[in-house]
Amino acid sequence: MNRWRRLWLIIKLIAALAACVAVAVQAFLYMLDSSDAVQIHPLSILVVGLIFGFITFGLLSLIERGVLRLVAPIISRPQAEPEDDAGAMPERPLTFTTEDPTHQRNL
Repeated sequence: MNRWRRLWLIIKLIAALAACVAVAVQAFLYMLDSSDAVQIHPLSILVVGLIFGFITFGLLSLIERGVLRLVAPIISRPQAEPEDDAGAMPERPLTFTTEDPTHQRNL
């Protein structure tokens, strides 16, 4: 898993956790103010929070798939080859001549 996918996964998990907590807090506040609070089971707060957390994670995963489908043809498209500069400057082998006194070794 590359760095960007790991970062996106962390963002999705944080968003799902934030949605879970936000909905659970809202459900808890509703339960405190409601006249029928006796009929509301405390675990229902957790269940509602988890449902919204999973929905958030799923929506972000769908967005990721859609973006990858749009970007994949752009990424997989072969890029244009750079123009070959071999015609402009002919290559010469990099060898030293033995007649050059600066490159001779003293024996």
